[in-house]
Amino acid sequence: MTREEHAKFLAQCKEFVLGMSRLEQSVVKIDDRLTKEEQRAAFKEIFEWLGATTDVPPNSYAREWARELLAAIDKYEGSADTYIL
Repeated sequence: MTREEHAKFLAQCKEFVLGMSRLEQSVVKIDDRLTKEEQRAAFKEIFEWLGATTDVPPNSYAREWARELLAAIDKYEGSADTYIL
């Protein structure tokens, strides 16, 4: 791995962690912004997008990790399986 490749990999990892941190902070405050029904609708929309998007390869770990992480959020009631098409 060249220095440039190494730096690019580190930047991608940092971007991932920072993105997860922003999501975590948003979820912590979700009750202040959305009703339970709006939260359910938002998660349903996210899971539908995740099942249909071409931005993420169909057999990638990212797609499955996203489903698992989002379904594990304490405020989410239900299972990611119900939204997997």
